[in-house]
Amino acid sequence: DTMEWTPIFQSQASPYTQGDNWQLLFDDTIVEDQTAGWEQYIRRTVASFRCSLCKRTWPSNRVTVLFHFYLDNNTHQGTVKVRRYRQNCKRCTNAPMEQPRVRDENVAILMENLVKNIRKKCYHETFDEVPREYMGVEVDSPHEPAHCEAEINVSQCNVSKKHGTQHVCFLL
Repeated sequence: DTMEWTPIFQSQASPYTQGDNWQLLFDDTIVEDQTAGWEQYIRRTVASFRCSLCKRTWPSNRVTVLFHFYLDNNTHQGTVKVRRYRQNCKRCTNAPMEQPRVRDENVAILMENLVKNIRKKCYHETFDEVPREYMGVEVDSPHEPAHCEAEINVSQCNVSKKHGTQHVCFLL
């Protein structure tokens, strides 16, 4: 699934990077508001999950994706770290957390919104901040916070206005 993210990011970012080289890295250790000197962007998207134990699949419209990004103006190297918060199966005992599978069209929407945020924070561009919304799916059962990594992690369950982003607790 992660193989598609980098080319989509590069195609979205390349027209705006002003000669800088950007790389996209997946990092499941980053957490909200914990990386000094890095900008942060948090979005929610839709994805599907598959239990590695029972093979059950389920969709979710509440998948949190955390981005940290930094541009070194001396080396012209930009880095984006991505954490896709996981979920586990509600039917299996001791089920492992599973990575989300995000459809390409929703990855493209995430990358478009991320690149706008990079342009604003790193290149000081100004434009109306209206993030494009993801393409939702029909879900049969309500979101269950006990099986969601972003909600189990207390720091993801706060309203934060730092860095011009807002993250709302999904315990609805």
